[in-house]
Amino acid sequence: MKAPNKHSLKKKPLLIIISEKLIPNQFYEQGYHLDGILLSLCVKGSINVQANSQKVVMQADDLFVLLPQSIVNTKDCHENSSFLCLLFSFDEISELILPTDYNFLKTLLQTPVLTLSESEKEMYFRYFELLKANYDNAYSVFHDSILKYLLFSLIGQINICYKQQEDTLKLASRKEKIVFQFFNLVHQYYVSERSVQYYADQLKLTPKYLTTLIRERTGRSISIIITELVIIKAKSYLSATDLSVSEITELLYFSDSSMFCRYFKKYTGISPLMYRK
Repeated sequence: MKAPNKHSLKKKPLLIIISEKLIPNQFYEQGYHLDGILLSLCVKGSINVQANSQKVVMQADDLFVLLPQSIVNTKDCHENSSFLCLLFSFDEISELILPTDYNFLKTLLQTPVLTLSESEKEMYFRYFELLKANYDNAYSVFHDSILKYLLFSLIGQINICYKQQEDTLKLASRKEKIVFQFFNLVHQYYVSERSVQYYADQLKLTPKYLTTLIRERTGRSISIIITELVIIKAKSYLSATDLSVSEITELLYFSDSSMFCRYFKKYTGISPLMYRK
């Protein structure tokens, strides 16, 4: 079966969902994982989350921010959990973001879970209601602009919440800072750079020290972390575009298609073409 053309997967600019899952199915089914953002507020219940280098138990009033290609594992979700989710494409606000704002996006990768105060939680609810009301009013000539600026304003408010945690981050141990810096580098270069040596050189550390530290803090090896990202990217290309295997091979910096196919099958159990079917 031919993969769906990427243009046929045009998603809605915004989805507002009350879900029993931290990451609703629509995040993947409608392609938001490729270039979208998920804001998921835990209304009740709890869930264990490992996002990038962070392991936390999310509870009521915790906000989870998921960016594209983040490494996420969840387990032990309480059976009565409920999450208030906003999903939207990064393209909706990208033109409003200044270069200096990208430091905030790095902070989101480092600390994807934020505990909201009562007033901050109420603020999130108000934005939720405003976005829903304006999304439903699709006949307004200002519909798209209103949604865009409301989303941008919400991200700005979340930025303020994170600013209050900056002092804690500045006081973090040297090891924690190294872990944060490592994940920043991995998300920038994992497609083209897959060796431990490269990341150790960038951080001015020995490969052995970096490998030991990352395994100690995350429970996984550097190679597995990078592999997970590469496989996520490969699956995204296979399921959401009509790119050929040869084109995907080139985009992912494999020397040839056979090497990419062996790599993909090794970690998924099936070939790229079988996955595409």
